[in-house]
Amino acid sequence: MVRKHLSVGEYTLRIITYLFLIFTAFIFLAPLIWTAITSFKTITETYEWPPTWLPRNFTFDAYINVWKYKDFSTIFKNSVIVSVSSTIICAILASFAAYGFSRFRFKGNKFMMFLFLFTQMVPAILLLLPYFIVMTKLKLVNTYTSLILAYISFSLPFCTWMLKSFIDSIPKDLDEAAMIDGANRTQALVLVVFPLALPGIAATVLFGFLVAWNHYLFAMGLTTSPNMYTLPVGIASLVGEYRVYWNELMAGAIIASMPALLLYVFLQKWFVQGLTAGAVKG
Repeated sequence: MVRKHLSVGEYTLRIITYLFLIFTAFIFLAPLIWTAITSFKTITETYEWPPTWLPRNFTFDAYINVWKYKDFSTIFKNSVIVSVSSTIICAILASFAAYGFSRFRFKGNKFMMFLFLFTQMVPAILLLLPYFIVMTKLKLVNTYTSLILAYISFSLPFCTWMLKSFIDSIPKDLDEAAMIDGANRTQALVLVVFPLALPGIAATVLFGFLVAWNHYLFAMGLTTSPNMYTLPVGIASLVGEYRVYWNELMAGAIIASMPALLLYVFLQKWFVQGLTAGAVKG
């Protein structure tokens, strides 16, 4: 194998490109790095000026205080229940809906897909009052059910749209071949189409989870007691009226970011395939 020798100009351009990418990555990672550093400081050190770049007294007190005394264990549990439940239900409903829109042609098909996409253009703040009125009539305010329904209705249209584009790239001949071999429509869907659509489903799961995990507005508007708060609302409650405990606030932010980060790492392979497979499948 012959190694290509770079000219001085190409070598210089490559160095400049790498330096630019490193600088850009640092710009995006700097807030997260500073958040992590601050979470290990004492409250006194967080108010010092000029700020210390590294903790002088490295401590986990902020994490202990947040988890034990700020009731973050309950808040974390609420977020897990609401996010996982809404993500699973949304992924199932979006998979069947996307398959129906992809494989069947009926009157109003394109118009309904347009309506699905149009819902994403409506600001969430406009939906909060109608949601609250409906949930009040159903006596579901301050329950897991109200949050799960709200997050499903908010993320389901886009998940359906996204997954339909992926299922469109799977040849219909595979469905027909399975049915010729004796499978019914449901068996062809579950045994043939869904396994091939796993990358798209993974992208849908990641999107649905992030919507539910990070959403502040509905969690704040549909809950009335601290024991039903989710992580975005719980973190916001750490900001006091007269003083902010920055180390505890940063610790709460790190705790909240870990599940989403781990989920992305776990689904990264499938997520990338879900974004690119539509361009290579016929």
